[in-house]
Amino acid sequence: MTSGTMFSLHSLLILLSFSATKVLSCSRVTYHAGVDDRITAGRSMDFVASTNSSMYIFPAGLQRNGSIGENSKSWTSKYGSMVTTMYDMVSIDGMNSEGLTGSLLYLGNSDYGARNTSRPGLPIGFWLQYFLDLYPNVAAAAEALQKENLQVVTKALVPGVSSTAHLALSDKSGDNMIVEYLDGKMVIHHGQQYPVMTNDPSFDDQLTLNTYWGPISNVSLPGTGSPAGEFWLAYAQKSPEIVERHANDYLIIDRFVRLSYYNSLAPESKDLMTSVATTAAMIRAVSVPFVPESQINTGLDIWPTLWRVYQDSKDMVYFYESSMVPISIYMKFSDYDLSSSGKIMRLGLAEESWEDLYGDMNGKFTNATAFIPLGAGG
Repeated sequence: MTSGTMFSLHSLLILLSFSATKVLSCSRVTYHAGVDDRITAGRSMDFVASTNSSMYIFPAGLQRNGSIGENSKSWTSKYGSMVTTMYDMVSIDGMNSEGLTGSLLYLGNSDYGARNTSRPGLPIGFWLQYFLDLYPNVAAAAEALQKENLQVVTKALVPGVSSTAHLALSDKSGDNMIVEYLDGKMVIHHGQQYPVMTNDPSFDDQLTLNTYWGPISNVSLPGTGSPAGEFWLAYAQKSPEIVERHANDYLIIDRFVRLSYYNSLAPESKDLMTSVATTAAMIRAVSVPFVPESQINTGLDIWPTLWRVYQDSKDMVYFYESSMVPISIYMKFSDYDLSSSGKIMRLGLAEESWEDLYGDMNGKFTNATAFIPLGAGG
């Protein structure tokens, strides 16, 4: 008995072919515990079908190549990392040995521009991995971005369905960075004031909408019934161009505002367990329950939450929990060799019995090779 249904790529493509708009609906938060400068990051993964995820351990010293043809970005990893993958094609979430955490979340209106071979090309499957491999903190990553002029290269899993995302990075200091490509240009938001990210719309519009909702969050949160609807209608009269542009993003905006509100009210946490529990409570509160399949492709953002991860950058512990089956695991960085003498290791979460995926995973990983990233081969 496996931990989750092993969807074939063919089955996945059939499901995705019904919708070329919302593919991922995820949420991310960086929580500052307020004690001992502890930072805990959490994210949810919402999708239409099992992501057949794995946990990978990548040591320092790995030779990487984007494998996208002319002027493909190459590098050698300076830091080891632990990541969660999607179909073993994308490093979708992770933390490196310096406590830099990161996530890729779907952004439908991403535009990386037509391939320009004068710019180093990086496949989207390694976009997050690149930063985990090379940078100890957000400031260093931000400085490098200004010099690198990288171009993200993506590839659709099925014609008409985009594989596009924006990137969030956080570090031990509580610094955050959101990176998007809009109209072919890179847009960066950098600072501790950006602890929350969801999906569409673009981050600028998320901030604009949150500016409106924030002051009334304690009165009526979006998605809680007619009072919220009345506020939304009032906002439509005030800023019709933004509301019209994001009429179908209402529930995504709802998650951004609620998560921002919860994070602003979260109490201090005195230790690892309390900090992770507080982060988990916020992410679970904006998660999406399972719904009838007939409701999935109706134009509403109702992809069910499949799993959640939490990374504590002080004690260096990585947590993963499934919403599909009773899986709840953790990995302590101190138990693994992430130095240049370490080996690539993998734990296939969709391949193991769920009874074996509970608690500490030390000793459960097996030797592996690096996966071929989505976007490679161009």
